[in-house]
Amino acid sequence: MKTSKITMVVMALMLTTTFSFSQSVEGKLAIKGSAKGRTIKQKTPVALFKAFKDGEYNIHFNFRTSDVKSDQIILFDMKTIVKYNGKTISETSRDGWPWLPGDMFVPIEAFDAIPALQKFTSNDGDQNLPPKGARSFEIILQLVPSKGQKIKGSISPATMKITIE
Repeated sequence: MKTSKITMVVMALMLTTTFSFSQSVEGKLAIKGSAKGRTIKQKTPVALFKAFKDGEYNIHFNFRTSDVKSDQIILFDMKTIVKYNGKTISETSRDGWPWLPGDMFVPIEAFDAIPALQKFTSNDGDQNLPPKGARSFEIILQLVPSKGQKIKGSISPATMKITIE
């Protein structure tokens, strides 16, 4: 009985020590230029891609860490979810992208939103995002610390809602 109590105390201390040595990550991912409820004028994936390249929309990434040197790389998984009229049409992840703490801009190519929209429209045979009536797309971009690192915390995702009339 005494041995089991000692074992439990030792295990609790080991777990506490492991968590206390973990780095903490906090931050935010935002899409600048896409106001809530705004109807965008781009009607094709190519036009949307060009709008990102021309700076009409920017993906801004900011993260801070505790107990990390400013030149230490932290790996993140780039996750992309694309929804059409509320239904998920694509969900992808690109693992192990290196980032340094601080502010930076992320290119749209880091995520799979444009390829998902392009694939969706090419299945229709028309390069415009689905014709006839209002179409609603939601693009959710996430940066999640890669597994295998001693990191806790999270980054707030960014969402871009597109209504094409």
